[in-house]
Amino acid sequence: MSNSQITKDPVRDDILIKARDLFGHFGFRKTTMEDIAKAIGKTKSALYYYYKTKEEIFEAVVLRDIDHQRTLSEEMIASVDSSVEKVRLLYTTILGSIREKADKFSIFRADLAENPLLLENIAKQRDSYIENILKEILRYGIGRKEIRPMSEDEMMVWAKTTNLAMRAVGSRMFLEDDYAFIEKHLAFLADTLLHGITQK
Repeated sequence: MSNSQITKDPVRDDILIKARDLFGHFGFRKTTMEDIAKAIGKTKSALYYYYKTKEEIFEAVVLRDIDHQRTLSEEMIASVDSSVEKVRLLYTTILGSIREKADKFSIFRADLAENPLLLENIAKQRDSYIENILKEILRYGIGRKEIRPMSEDEMMVWAKTTNLAMRAVGSRMFLEDDYAFIEKHLAFLADTLLHGITQK
Protein backbone atom coordinates (compact mmCIF):
# COMPACT_ATOMS: atom_id res chain seq x y z
CA MET A 1 0.00 0.00 0.00
CA SER A 2 1.44 3.37 -0.99
CA ASN A 3 1.55 6.32 1.36
CA SER A 4 -0.47 8.33 -1.16
CA GLN A 5 -3.31 5.88 -0.53
CA ILE A 6 -2.81 6.17 3.21
CA THR A 7 -3.01 9.96 3.37
CA LYS A 8 -6.19 10.14 1.24
CA ASP A 9 -8.10 8.65 4.16
CA PRO A 10 -8.16 10.80 7.32
CA VAL A 11 -8.89 7.73 9.46
CA ARG A 12 -5.75 5.98 8.20
CA ASP A 13 -3.80 9.16 8.83
CA ASP A 14 -5.10 9.32 12.41
CA ILE A 15 -4.26 5.65 12.96
CA LEU A 16 -0.67 6.19 11.86
CA ILE A 17 -0.21 9.35 13.92
CA LYS A 18 -1.55 7.73 17.09
CA ALA A 19 0.30 4.46 16.46
CA ARG A 20 3.57 6.34 15.96
CA ASP A 21 3.12 8.00 19.36
CA LEU A 22 2.30 4.68 21.03
CA PHE A 23 5.25 2.87 19.44
CA GLY A 24 7.53 5.71 20.53
CA HIS A 25 6.22 5.66 24.10
CA PHE A 26 5.75 1.94 24.78
CA GLY A 27 7.76 0.22 22.04
CA PHE A 28 6.48 -2.14 19.36
CA ARG A 29 6.19 -5.26 21.51
CA LYS A 30 4.13 -3.68 24.31
CA THR A 31 1.79 -1.73 22.04
CA THR A 32 -1.35 -3.69 21.17
CA MET A 33 -4.02 -3.34 18.49
CA GLU A 34 -6.44 -2.57 21.32
CA ASP A 35 -4.21 0.33 22.46
CA ILE A 36 -4.23 1.78 18.95
CA ALA A 37 -8.00 1.33 18.60
CA LYS A 38 -8.58 3.15 21.91
CA ALA A 39 -6.25 5.97 20.87
CA ILE A 40 -8.29 6.67 17.74
CA GLY A 41 -11.63 6.20 19.51
CA LYS A 42 -12.68 3.12 17.55
CA THR A 43 -13.29 -0.54 18.26
CA LYS A 44 -10.63 -3.12 17.50
CA SER A 45 -12.85 -4.64 14.81
CA ALA A 46 -13.08 -1.21 13.13
CA LEU A 47 -9.29 -0.94 13.23
CA TYR A 48 -9.00 -4.33 11.51
CA TYR A 49 -10.94 -2.88 8.56
CA TYR A 50 -7.92 -0.65 7.87
CA TYR A 51 -5.02 -2.81 9.06
CA LYS A 52 -5.01 -6.54 9.71
CA THR A 53 -1.96 -6.69 11.98
CA LYS A 54 0.19 -4.54 14.22
CA GLU A 55 3.13 -5.27 11.91
CA GLU A 56 1.19 -3.80 8.99
CA ILE A 57 0.53 -0.63 10.97
CA PHE A 58 4.16 -0.40 12.02
CA GLU A 59 5.32 -0.76 8.42
CA ALA A 60 2.93 1.98 7.29
CA VAL A 61 4.16 4.27 10.09
CA VAL A 62 7.81 3.82 9.13
CA LEU A 63 7.13 4.15 5.39
CA ARG A 64 5.32 7.41 6.15
CA ASP A 65 8.43 8.67 7.92
CA ILE A 66 10.59 7.49 5.02
CA ASP A 67 8.41 9.43 2.57
CA HIS A 68 8.89 12.54 4.68
CA GLN A 69 12.66 11.93 4.77
CA ARG A 70 12.70 11.41 1.00
CA THR A 71 10.92 14.72 0.40
CA LEU A 72 13.28 16.57 2.73
CA SER A 73 16.36 14.97 1.12
CA GLU A 74 15.19 15.79 -2.41
CA GLU A 75 14.51 19.40 -1.44
CA MET A 76 17.97 19.73 0.10
CA ILE A 77 19.66 18.13 -2.90
CA ALA A 78 17.81 20.39 -5.33
CA SER A 79 19.02 23.46 -3.44
CA VAL A 80 22.68 23.03 -4.52
CA ASP A 81 24.39 22.70 -7.91
CA SER A 82 27.53 20.66 -7.19
CA SER A 83 27.18 16.87 -7.32
CA VAL A 84 29.70 16.62 -4.47
CA GLU A 85 27.56 18.92 -2.34
CA LYS A 86 24.48 16.90 -3.26
CA VAL A 87 26.11 13.71 -1.93
CA ARG A 88 27.22 15.54 1.21
CA LEU A 89 23.71 16.87 1.85
CA LEU A 90 22.08 13.49 1.24
CA TYR A 91 24.47 11.85 3.67
CA THR A 92 24.22 14.48 6.38
CA THR A 93 20.44 14.95 6.05
CA ILE A 94 19.63 11.27 6.38
CA LEU A 95 22.15 10.41 9.08
CA GLY A 96 21.71 13.74 10.83
CA SER A 97 18.10 12.82 11.59
CA ILE A 98 19.23 9.78 13.61
CA ARG A 99 19.61 11.84 16.81
CA GLU A 100 15.95 12.89 16.74
CA LYS A 101 14.81 9.33 16.06
CA ALA A 102 17.08 7.92 18.77
CA ASP A 103 15.76 10.41 21.32
CA LYS A 104 12.09 9.92 20.41
CA PHE A 105 12.19 6.14 19.99
CA SER A 106 14.80 5.12 22.56
CA ILE A 107 12.44 2.51 24.04
CA PHE A 108 11.97 1.00 20.59
CA ARG A 109 15.64 0.12 20.11
CA ALA A 110 15.32 -2.98 22.30
CA ASP A 111 12.52 -4.24 20.03
CA LEU A 112 14.74 -3.85 16.98
CA ALA A 113 17.66 -5.57 18.66
CA GLU A 114 15.43 -8.54 19.55
CA ASN A 115 13.65 -8.67 16.19
CA PRO A 116 15.85 -7.28 13.38
CA LEU A 117 13.53 -8.82 10.75
CA LEU A 118 10.89 -6.28 11.79
CA LEU A 119 12.43 -3.77 9.39
CA GLU A 120 13.43 -6.17 6.60
CA ASN A 121 10.76 -5.20 4.06
CA ILE A 122 10.98 -1.53 5.01
CA ALA A 123 14.76 -1.56 4.61
CA LYS A 124 14.43 -2.88 1.05
CA GLN A 125 12.20 0.04 0.08
CA ARG A 126 14.45 2.53 1.83
CA ASP A 127 17.53 1.05 0.11
CA SER A 128 15.86 1.30 -3.29
CA TYR A 129 15.05 5.00 -3.01
CA ILE A 130 18.47 5.97 -1.64
CA GLU A 131 20.31 3.98 -4.30
CA ASN A 132 18.20 5.61 -7.00
CA ILE A 133 18.96 9.09 -5.64
CA LEU A 134 22.69 8.27 -5.54
CA LYS A 135 22.64 7.07 -9.15
CA GLU A 136 20.80 10.22 -10.22
CA ILE A 137 23.49 12.32 -8.53
CA LEU A 138 26.21 10.33 -10.30
CA ARG A 139 24.59 10.88 -13.70
CA TYR A 140 24.22 14.56 -12.91
CA GLY A 141 27.87 14.83 -11.84
CA ILE A 142 29.11 12.92 -14.89
CA GLY A 143 27.12 15.24 -17.15
CA ARG A 144 28.79 18.25 -15.49
CA LYS A 145 32.21 16.55 -15.67
CA GLU A 146 32.51 16.67 -11.89
CA ILE A 147 32.60 12.87 -11.68
CA ARG A 148 34.49 10.55 -14.01
CA PRO A 149 32.45 8.53 -16.53
CA MET A 150 31.04 5.25 -15.22
CA SER A 151 29.09 2.37 -16.70
CA GLU A 152 25.60 1.57 -15.41
CA ASP A 153 27.02 -1.43 -13.55
CA GLU A 154 29.70 0.72 -11.90
CA MET A 155 27.12 3.29 -10.83
CA MET A 156 24.93 0.54 -9.41
CA VAL A 157 27.82 -0.99 -7.44
CA TRP A 158 28.90 2.41 -6.09
CA ALA A 159 25.34 3.32 -5.09
CA LYS A 160 24.79 -0.02 -3.35
CA THR A 161 28.06 0.04 -1.41
CA THR A 162 27.59 3.69 -0.45
CA ASN A 163 24.09 2.94 0.79
CA LEU A 164 25.37 -0.06 2.76
CA ALA A 165 27.95 2.17 4.43
CA MET A 166 25.26 4.73 5.28
CA ARG A 167 23.00 2.00 6.66
CA ALA A 168 25.79 0.56 8.81
CA VAL A 169 26.67 3.98 10.24
CA GLY A 170 23.00 4.80 10.82
CA SER A 171 22.32 1.49 12.57
CA ARG A 172 25.25 1.97 14.92
CA MET A 173 24.20 5.53 15.70
CA PHE A 174 20.61 4.49 16.43
CA LEU A 175 21.10 1.20 18.24
CA GLU A 176 24.27 2.00 20.20
CA ASP A 177 23.89 5.70 21.08
CA ASP A 178 27.06 6.34 19.10
CA TYR A 179 25.85 9.47 17.30
CA ALA A 180 27.59 12.07 19.50
CA PHE A 181 31.03 11.49 17.95
CA ILE A 182 29.99 10.38 14.46
CA GLU A 183 27.53 13.25 14.01
CA LYS A 184 30.39 15.76 14.11
CA HIS A 185 32.13 13.99 11.23
CA LEU A 186 29.27 13.29 8.83
CA ALA A 187 30.49 15.83 6.26
CA PHE A 188 33.97 14.28 6.38
CA LEU A 189 32.54 10.79 5.84
CA ALA A 190 30.44 12.04 2.93
CA ASP A 191 33.46 13.67 1.29
CA THR A 192 35.52 10.49 1.52
CA LEU A 193 32.81 8.65 -0.43
CA LEU A 194 33.69 10.73 -3.49
CA HIS A 195 37.28 11.81 -2.88
CA GLY A 196 38.72 8.93 -0.87
CA ILE A 197 41.43 9.58 1.70
CA THR A 198 44.52 9.77 -0.52
CA GLN A 199 46.35 13.02 -1.11
CA LYS A 200 45.54 14.81 -4.36
